[in-house]
Amino acid sequence: MNFNDSQVSYTDKDLIAFLGRQESQSIRWGNEYTDELLDHFKNGEVLTGAKLPWVKAQDLVRFRPGEVSIHAGMNGHRKSMVTGQMMQWFAAQGEPAGIASFEMPVRDTQKRMCQQAAGTQDPAPEFIHAWAEWNHQNLAYYDKLDTTPSSRVLGAVFYMAKEMGCRHILIDSLTKCGLPYGERGAEKDFIDALCATAKVFQIHIHLVCHVRKPSSQGEEYIPNKFDVRGAGELTDLVHNVFIHWADKKKVRLTVKRDSGIRLTEAEAGYVEKHFDQRFIVEKQRNGEFEGTIGLNFGAGLQFNEGRPLALNFRVAQ
Repeated sequence: MNFNDSQVSYTDKDLIAFLGRQESQSIRWGNEYTDELLDHFKNGEVLTGAKLPWVKAQDLVRFRPGEVSIHAGMNGHRKSMVTGQMMQWFAAQGEPAGIASFEMPVRDTQKRMCQQAAGTQDPAPEFIHAWAEWNHQNLAYYDKLDTTPSSRVLGAVFYMAKEMGCRHILIDSLTKCGLPYGERGAEKDFIDALCATAKVFQIHIHLVCHVRKPSSQGEEYIPNKFDVRGAGELTDLVHNVFIHWADKKKVRLTVKRDSGIRLTEAEAGYVEKHFDQRFIVEKQRNGEFEGTIGLNFGAGLQFNEGRPLALNFRVAQ
């Protein structure tokens, strides 16, 4: 099909021509990608990005620079606890993290993370001191509670990324980012800004979101990406969507068993068969895996694969 100027109506052809020249640096004939294409067919996709703490998940999910992830779940399903453990794991692997938790004081956030690092709810004073000192140049905290205007949240993200060198930034949660309730446009604009920031600074932004209350089944209902509260575009715009779900039925049965009440055969079988926590990969734009990763909930509020995780940290000199 042939086109000429008379078939295209522009209000300012000079402006369009200028924009065309600006974009020309990003436009090439396909043969210029031949070497890259051949290499891709020969060697496949190179797995890049920060690894999760759990060995069985490290080749399934990665957290790449320039991306935004949503971590969603119902209240009380430990999404903040899991993501906190992830942040210090990333930092221990050489990727400093920034944490903006608007629902807990920094002291409480640190207490829980220190317990996870120690693998016990009662770490020794020497461990607490060493862990706290290790925070320097590894874990930064935005010391704000309750609802904070979205512009200030973005400012904090900018500072932690540019001035402090944070490679991962956790925002907990979207509902505390000062966006007008029900304003889909405002939520979309905020996510767009997070995506642009992640791309510019080549960081990974982790955004905690809530899910809608299930119409039935209560807490035994396992949410999916369509249950994430907010504008429908939220899960479309981000790169990854993760659901955090705690098996509350197993919790109840475990408490029952530990109190000395004998479980039925079916109940005992349920406790034995099921994981304590599910890390569900609902969307991974630049990764192939989508599915469920089962986790145990161990001593010191730590999520593991059946044995305590060792967080190898050292105090920066």
